[in-house]
Amino acid sequence: MLLSASMKPASISVRVLVVDDDEMSRELLHVLLETEGYEVTTADSGEAALAGLGASTPAPDLILSDMQMPGTTGSALAAELRSATGGETVLLAMSGSQPSEDAVREFDGFLLKPFNLHQLAEAMDHAQQQRARSGGQDGEAPAQRSPGKVLPFTNGDSSRSSTGTGNAAELPVVSPVIFEQLSRTMPAPQLREMYSLCINDARERIRRMRGSAQEQDAAPFIREAHAIKGSAGMLGATQIHTMASDLEIRGLDGADAGLDTVNSLDELSAACDRLERMLGSRA
Repeated sequence: MLLSASMKPASISVRVLVVDDDEMSRELLHVLLETEGYEVTTADSGEAALAGLGASTPAPDLILSDMQMPGTTGSALAAELRSATGGETVLLAMSGSQPSEDAVREFDGFLLKPFNLHQLAEAMDHAQQQRARSGGQDGEAPAQRSPGKVLPFTNGDSSRSSTGTGNAAELPVVSPVIFEQLSRTMPAPQLREMYSLCINDARERIRRMRGSAQEQDAAPFIREAHAIKGSAGMLGATQIHTMASDLEIRGLDGADAGLDTVNSLDELSAACDRLERMLGSRA
């Protein structure tokens, strides 16, 4: 039986496979999970995950798979993963937005990014209870699953917004709740390094977003905003997360989109500067 992080004895290592095409998200999850004692491997696509599973023994206890990747994804990927791992591996989908029920039908549960490790443990427990109720036995996948009924596990932090900026610059630079949680799990230098990785990644993506805006190419613009939102959310970088979320929603639409986009990207860049200064003041 798979044990959650909060329940497992120190001698038991829970094997986790993280599947995400975004390098920054993979790195953050890898570090966060490994710090908590999980044994972590990663893959940058569904195809890479399946290839790795074919060569690995034993199968992971848990697979965390992003829902927005090129190639095989969603329920199609979940079905292949289950075939490759058998009935014991728990499959959890994760995304920065709520997917359709059909997209997660073959998963055991769903996590809404950003989530913390306590919510991950809860999702694992919830999935196990669901599988037990639906009759899954050792080596046998349960006959029915209802991940569409699994509520998204959000971080419960009232300082976080995902529906628009309002005046995002007035929000906390970093969620005190999430910063405190992370501070308890790793040394201060490692934590600052993780935030610095997030800042540098966001700045590079902002640079690419400016190019996409000039070319009026909405798809990569939205994709970069989504990636910034995800990594900033995992670290509780509230201002960056909220501004990136708003840019993802708005894209390049609107009569005054050109000027608005430039201003919004300038504000997002300024939020990166504020986070960097905050980290410096706590060094």
